[in-house]
Amino acid sequence: MQKIAIPVLDHKLNPHFTTSLLFKIFLVGDQAIVKEYLIHVPSQLSVSLPVWLAEKGITDVITREIGHNEVDFFNQHKINVFVGVKLENPKDLVQGYIDGTLETHDNLLAQ
Repeated sequence: MQKIAIPVLDHKLNPHFTTSLLFKIFLVGDQAIVKEYLIHVPSQLSVSLPVWLAEKGITDVITREIGHNEVDFFNQHKINVFVGVKLENPKDLVQGYIDGTLETHDNLLAQ
């Protein structure tokens, strides 16, 4: 089973990954969304965001923009990162991921 995290703001993809305080989580199994729920990032996060999401069992992150260093850090924690997606409804993004139609682009931020 995969656990996909998408940063959200007002129930839409938050284009600013690093400032997102809310993530929509999708559990995906047998090529379908099994469950979805929201998690709030603690205001006093004692570890880095990749570590925190890894501790939550996240396997994949879908986002609009993110820095090279963050992608590397997520990858070190065995979390795949899909970058440069359109500002769409999170559920539609996950469905595109499942269907193999998710469009990504090299939208990595310079650091």
